[in-house]
Amino acid sequence: MNWRNVWKATLLCLICWRISSPAGLFDDRFPDARATAMGGSGVAVANDVWAAYYNPAGLPQIDQLTVGTSYLRLFNVSFFSNFFGSVVYPLPGKYGTTSFSFQYFGVNYKDKNLSGEYTLSLSHGIYLLKDIHGSLALGYSLKAYHWSLGESLEWGDLGSATTFGIDVGLLASVYTRTFLGVYLLNINSPQIGAYSKHDLPQRIVVGLSYQPYDGVTTSLDLNRRIGLGETELWGGAEFQVISNLALRFGATTNPNRFSAGLGLLLGQFALDYALLTHSELGETHQIGLIIKF
Repeated sequence: MNWRNVWKATLLCLICWRISSPAGLFDDRFPDARATAMGGSGVAVANDVWAAYYNPAGLPQIDQLTVGTSYLRLFNVSFFSNFFGSVVYPLPGKYGTTSFSFQYFGVNYKDKNLSGEYTLSLSHGIYLLKDIHGSLALGYSLKAYHWSLGESLEWGDLGSATTFGIDVGLLASVYTRTFLGVYLLNINSPQIGAYSKHDLPQRIVVGLSYQPYDGVTTSLDLNRRIGLGETELWGGAEFQVISNLALRFGATTNPNRFSAGLGLLLGQFALDYALLTHSELGETHQIGLIIKF
C-alpha cells in the first residue's frame, strides 16, 4: 500500500469537506505577500494594489496606475490553485481611486476539477477629509461570487451558483505615522447555493498600524468571524533594511501560526515573498508582483 497516496487522499477529502461547508467558502485566502508575511495584518496598512482585499478605504493612498498579480500555494499541496489579480486606477480630481480585482481558487485532483471559486470585485475609496494633521477615508467593494462544482460519475454535472456581497471600510491616519482601520466583510449577509444555501463569511476587522521610525512599520489586527464567537489576533512588523529591501515577520492566533517574508523594490517593480506555517498541515508559500506605471 502506498501510504503517501493514502495521506494525499485523506487530506484532500478533509479539505474538500471544509470547502463545501460554510466555514471554508470564499474565506481565509488573501493576495498580498507583504501582509501575509506580517501575520495577515493588512487593515491599517492597506496602501498598495491589494488594498481592496483588506480595506478598500486604503485605495486613495495610491496615486498612480498600478497592476498586481499573486500566487498562493496553500499548505504546499499541488492540487490547490489560487491566483489573484488587481488593477488600481486613480480618478481625476478628488473623486478617489477605483480598483478591479479577481480571485480564483480551485481544487484539482488527477486532472479533474472538483471545485472552483471565482470572485470579481469593483472597489472605490475616497478621502472624506485630509490635511497636514491627518485623514479619514471611506471605501467599499461590490463583489460577485461564483461557485462551480465538478462532475460526479453518478449524477453528472453538479452545477454552479452565483451571489453578490458588499464590503465597507474606514481608515484614519494621524500625522502619517498612526493608522486605524475598520473593515466589514459581506455586510449584506450573502448566501450561495441553488438548493442548500451556504452563508458566506462575515467578518469585522479592526486594525492599528504605527510607524515609530522611518522604515519601520508595526501592525495589529483583531479579526472576528461573525457567528463563530472567536477573535483572532494577527500582527507583524516590517523593517526597511536598505532602500530596496524589506524584511517582514508576523504571527497569528486561533490557530497559532508564524510568518516571515521579504520584499524587493526594483524601480517600478515590487516583488514580495511570504512563508506561513501551520501546526498540522504544510506550510503556505506566496509570491506577488506589483508594477507601477
